[in-house]
Amino acid sequence: MGDHVAIGVEEWRRLHPDLDLAGMEVFGRVYRLARLADLRRTALLEPYGLQVGDVDVLAALWRHRDGLRPLELRRAMMIGSGTLTARLDRLEVMDLVVRHPDPQDRRGRILRLAPEGERLTPEVVVQLLEIENGLLEPLPPSVQVRLAKDLQSLLEATENEST
Repeated sequence: MGDHVAIGVEEWRRLHPDLDLAGMEVFGRVYRLARLADLRRTALLEPYGLQVGDVDVLAALWRHRDGLRPLELRRAMMIGSGTLTARLDRLEVMDLVVRHPDPQDRRGRILRLAPEGERLTPEVVVQLLEIENGLLEPLPPSVQVRLAKDLQSLLEATENEST
């Protein structure tokens, strides 16, 4: 018995013993865990009318209390301007985000949390962290730390290759 990925990997090993399946074992599990986490996050956010990407915006603005310019926010989130504009429009209609004039650029804007965003964001972030920490709960704390460091090393190496 094994996890969902182990079953598929064993079938591949049986049919194609010559293939190196290390990547399939790691990334299959990373993708599967991400999918399971997304399902739980989506279920949590649905009653709020939020999507996971919306919380990325809210959390970034919560971390930067003085506000962010749209370009700064896009860079931090690694998304395009169209994607950010759609999220901001939705969050503004929900009274969670406000666009203020940029005192240094008459055409620019500074994005900040609206009062309702200030109230809601910490509540949602805490619940999302509980979901993620709950997924890690079966692992001892030392393994959680090691896993985070190993994934950080892999991500840094991969990001450095693509720049």
